[in-house]
Amino acid sequence: MKFKTKRNIIKLRYLIIQAVQIIIGTAIVAVATSLFLLPNQLSAGGFSGIATIIYYLFKIPLGTTVLILNIPLFIISLIKNGKYFFISAIFGTILLSIFLNIFENLKPLTTDRFLGCIYGGIIAGIGTAIILKANASTGRYRPFNTNNQSI
Repeated sequence: MKFKTKRNIIKLRYLIIQAVQIIIGTAIVAVATSLFLLPNQLSAGGFSGIATIIYYLFKIPLGTTVLILNIPLFIISLIKNGKYFFISAIFGTILLSIFLNIFENLKPLTTDRFLGCIYGGIIAGIGTAIILKANASTGRYRPFNTNNQSI
């Protein structure tokens, strides 16, 4: 009995640390996007880039568009990577969408496209690294092996 309880405590601790890392990482990516990339009409790759284009064409909130575009990837993720990664991907994407919508109207820190590209890329890269360190995603399909899913 003691072994199971200790294991459950370790598992809970890991999940809490992972959730905090996902929250921090998605907030950092959203800040980089809202303060540097979006105001300078720069787009990230993937669905975030497509969402940026849609934002400028139709004025649909960036976070909402990112969430909608990632629905097919959630389905693929569930099939290919299992429910553990699927849940963390949904958590990360929903948080990123919420943070993008919250930070969308912040005043940009620079209007220089080159500086926005450099600062936005570095800051978004740091946030993405934190998210990936937590074994999670912001909706992107995860192409590498996920056999280490068990905690």
